[in-house]
Amino acid sequence: MGNILARRMIPAIVLLATVVFAFPIARSEEETDDPILKGLTGELDRSASRLVMKDFEKPYFISYRLTDVKSMSVRGSYGALETAGGDSYRGVAVDVRVGDYKEDNTSDDEGFYYDPHDDDAYVFARAYAPVDNDITAMRQKLWLLTDYQYKRALEDYIGKRGRSIQKVTQEDQPEDFSKIEPVKRLDPIDSLKVDRKRWENLVRAISARFKAQPLIYNSTVDFKAISQARYLVTTEGTRVRTGQHNYSMAISADVRAEDGMPLELERVFKSHHYGELPDSSGLVLATDSLIDLLLALREAPVMEPYTGPAIIKSGASGVFFHEGLGHRLEGHRMRRDSEGHTFKDKVGSRIIPDFLSVYDDPTADKVGKTELYGEYDFDEEGVPAQRVSLVERGILKGFLMGRTPIKTHKVSNGHGRADIWSQPVSRMGSLFVTSDAPVSYAALRKQLVDECRKAGKDYGLIFEEMVSGETNTASAGVQTLKVRPRVVRKLFVKDGHEELVRGVELIGTPLNLLENIKAAGDDPGVFNGVCGAESGWVPVSAVAPSVLIREVEVQKMDRNLKRPPILPPPLHDPAK
Repeated sequence: MGNILARRMIPAIVLLATVVFAFPIARSEEETDDPILKGLTGELDRSASRLVMKDFEKPYFISYRLTDVKSMSVRGSYGALETAGGDSYRGVAVDVRVGDYKEDNTSDDEGFYYDPHDDDAYVFARAYAPVDNDITAMRQKLWLLTDYQYKRALEDYIGKRGRSIQKVTQEDQPEDFSKIEPVKRLDPIDSLKVDRKRWENLVRAISARFKAQPLIYNSTVDFKAISQARYLVTTEGTRVRTGQHNYSMAISADVRAEDGMPLELERVFKSHHYGELPDSSGLVLATDSLIDLLLALREAPVMEPYTGPAIIKSGASGVFFHEGLGHRLEGHRMRRDSEGHTFKDKVGSRIIPDFLSVYDDPTADKVGKTELYGEYDFDEEGVPAQRVSLVERGILKGFLMGRTPIKTHKVSNGHGRADIWSQPVSRMGSLFVTSDAPVSYAALRKQLVDECRKAGKDYGLIFEEMVSGETNTASAGVQTLKVRPRVVRKLFVKDGHEELVRGVELIGTPLNLLENIKAAGDDPGVFNGVCGAESGWVPVSAVAPSVLIREVEVQKMDRNLKRPPILPPPLHDPAK
């Protein structure tokens, strides 16, 4: 999913930046009372005013991000706990830029060098600050990180200017970094309050429900509670401290069919609020339905390769739009020569059917009673989260933007996202797909039958669950999409009955699949999960209705056929 030039420096801008940095920013009483903020801002001021190597540029921008993580997890299987405990750590990311906003050391080609002798790159890639509120120890770590990042920035900047001798640059090349108004928001940080004993007992009880299933050879129940206090300080004056709690309950199980094909199902519940997770009765119901469906999948026939009409049901359709469309609307991809630029010059043009609109809104907290896991207040570059209209009635209107400008979009719209250690790039938060002409699922199902008759097909497909996918947006290779559905059914034209099938992957080219969407339902569903791209794993949501597609293609999945265990499970061995 995505991958992540050169002109002359403008001395006047560098001089202006130097003058600005020479004066430390006044500190509020609240800011100086927080030992983490005090350590961050103290070392930032020192670096901003004094860090410079003789005969080289001094930094024009420095930022420190620190994430204070406290977690508790309980994992169990077969009625017993496997792990139960907590963790606490503080991850730090430092960004140092030399040059100026117009042209700095950052690259549109994912870096200039790979130096196998740069051992520090591995040390500083995942840096930790002390968990004790020892300001001196914290500043020591920040000092080392800043020194390393400054020297690497100088190397990259010199390399970038050297590349300009050979590399053709555009006349209207956008700046490397967009300016923003500094923001200040210091939220109180709530401590993580979890009844650990309750969850230990619940994990034991839920995982024990698999004891009665001899065919299910592996199962886990995993509860996690994570508190993250996020700090960002920059030489521009931004001071942000926000907190967020993440709770999740995951129930998963594995079987093998008689032919050796592995099959897995899971039920994952995610929330930012403790009370929003299902209660014990809801978890029991989810577990028992998972068991029934998994055993039915084990007996289902293997799906053959197929092209023809299909419905992707709500919830599953969110994964489809996330992979097929969302990643291609992330703005930083429009700059890179290595990217396929699917929609780079398409603003104002139709890219999907005209009854569909798409926007991303990380400020939305719920759809109905379902929480959105992609919610956030500020991105990792200190920009407030914003709703962004991407497609209106099929017409492309804009892109998701961090602080890396493109020709048509110069400023951030609050979508510069990253994990604890990575540098931010433009990413989705909560992607919404809406229809101007929604129809009921019954009508959508009838249209599927009609499309099958037109295409001369005996059956169409219904994708009920999709839990993961991948897409290639790079120019090197084929612009493809692959989504792994867990639950797929055939809908037969002759009598309308449905048949569960297994061992199938949805593949295709995104443009073709999107263009072939014929209708959308009135049943928006929510997918909550995490997305991994070049800036790491971040929480996301996707809200989309069921959609009918005139033609999809499916292939057999890599079956990895293996024999099941030789002996029966100990609990179900009559000869034990």
